[in-house]
Amino acid sequence: MIRRGFQSPLVQPFFTPKEGASTAESPLVSFDAHRELLHAFLSHRTAIVERIQRLLSSLRERSDYVQDETLLSRLFEDCFFAPPEVTAKQSKLRGQLEEVHWRSGFKPREIPGLHNGLIDPAEMMRRGFHFWEQTRWPGRNGRLRYAQTLFDLYVIRCLELLSMRICDAGPSNARERLAHVQRLLDQLWTSAPKERPAFVRDASWLIQLAQSPATDDLGAYFTVGARVADTLPLEDRIDIHRAGVRMAGGHLRSQTRYYSTKRSVSIDDPGLLVSTRTSNALDFALLIEDLVPLLTAYEDACERDDRVRRRTLASAICQAISSDPDLFLNRLELLRAYSMIEEVFITAAGDEVAYTPAGIRHLRLVDDYDALIDRAAQRLLDDCPSFRPVTGCYSPYGVLYGFTSDLLEHMALKTAQADAAPRFGLEDVFDNGGAETLAWVIGWRQMPHITPEVQRLFEYPQQFAEEIYSRIERALRQRVSNGHPTPAGRIVLVSIDDRQPASGETPDLPKRYLRSTDRQSVAAEKAAFVDETPFLSERRDGKFLVSYRTPGGWTGISKDALAEVLDAGRDVKLAGLPETAARILKLMGQNLCVLFK
Repeated sequence: MIRRGFQSPLVQPFFTPKEGASTAESPLVSFDAHRELLHAFLSHRTAIVERIQRLLSSLRERSDYVQDETLLSRLFEDCFFAPPEVTAKQSKLRGQLEEVHWRSGFKPREIPGLHNGLIDPAEMMRRGFHFWEQTRWPGRNGRLRYAQTLFDLYVIRCLELLSMRICDAGPSNARERLAHVQRLLDQLWTSAPKERPAFVRDASWLIQLAQSPATDDLGAYFTVGARVADTLPLEDRIDIHRAGVRMAGGHLRSQTRYYSTKRSVSIDDPGLLVSTRTSNALDFALLIEDLVPLLTAYEDACERDDRVRRRTLASAICQAISSDPDLFLNRLELLRAYSMIEEVFITAAGDEVAYTPAGIRHLRLVDDYDALIDRAAQRLLDDCPSFRPVTGCYSPYGVLYGFTSDLLEHMALKTAQADAAPRFGLEDVFDNGGAETLAWVIGWRQMPHITPEVQRLFEYPQQFAEEIYSRIERALRQRVSNGHPTPAGRIVLVSIDDRQPASGETPDLPKRYLRSTDRQSVAAEKAAFVDETPFLSERRDGKFLVSYRTPGGWTGISKDALAEVLDAGRDVKLAGLPETAARILKLMGQNLCVLFK
């Protein structure tokens, strides 16, 4: 007989987390000094914009500037740090915020052929140059208009980096610092010429934008999440969490749309489901972290009959779960395992394994989410129809992008057109809108230098938006009608000498789910071969249920097994797993992994 009970997971927060989890205190910089520097930029906007305009003008004659990215970045930033607007002391602050951000674990990962980073005004200058080269070079007024855009982008970038420092001094100053960042953002738009688009209006989005690029240090995100929770009261955090779930939900929906189109399959295709679930451990974990306070506030709004706040929070929650509503509503055992990241949440010291402090916090949040979503399901089902996509209008379920900075890039480049006068900003991308909003989103890629083929590829996908909504509604109905999530299968851990359970034959876990860089294990048909570089990349990104060293390399159990085996309710047997690896697997999978005795 298969025992569902297993000894309680070891929880010992005094172990040192493994390498890869971000544990160092964030380096300190002077928040006030950088705030004063940004105020100086805003106070001298006209002079700085004029210098940017002259730099833009020079690009036509000095195309070598465009080819040299480092040189162009330096020349662009020189426009801000020129005397007398900036003092010699303030000049020493140049680059500090970025350096500290990178050292805190947020240095963007190099992705060949893809821009992965914060909004980069110098890069947008290059794109403006190429747009004008293929259309028509603007006169002074056109260059000034785009120079205003580049000024805005640089200040937004600085504010993103500054927003990451609001918690450095602890809870006594965090709320005041967030207010300072909001005032600087407000000043950015009040200092701008009329009819300028306000790309970002709410400082709450800046903290999430600063964390939007892909990085190698996944632990850094949870360090920030814990610090924000510890230093800001809930009422100040709600908008930060709302921004986080809407950005993450849109990113994951776009991923689903991209791969379904590329593979010519439906968004419910089983193979697509396997790949998207396995590859998004970080996003799932961060969504849970943001959803718990949102669901808490949603419950409170419902109890107080605050209809406006209830609808606002319901919209954010539905967007959060929209990429995989069945997983977030009806497959919670699997969600728990999918959201686990071994390098961040598990630590080993000799033969002992335990959860790291980040792992303990994550599991507590998963438990909280489980209870909150159970109480909220019926109310969310009642609220859901308010967000049904309407033909001819805009729904955030249809927005397509890679990283959130891509959205800022689209909005910014559009201002290089003489007739572009958008009045919307980033926040509007994630709210339902009318025909005017829809035309604005469609217009991002309706540029003279973009081919009709590309424009058709990124047309607003009305049908996709409707399918996303239908999946949310269907999953909510299933959760409400069933009352409890569907149970999953189990991985039965046995020693290599154990016999089959007396209750009947339990099949082995298929070898295709065991990946290894150890050629000897592969030759013995114990695992499928994977080169070490992609293996370690997948390990870092949380794509394994467990990974462990062998005499000839590494072996891991892919999370693909969760969707293809356990999701169907089937039990499988795994024999001969090293003892330490078995303990880690039990911590990673919890009730999905049992010991046969």
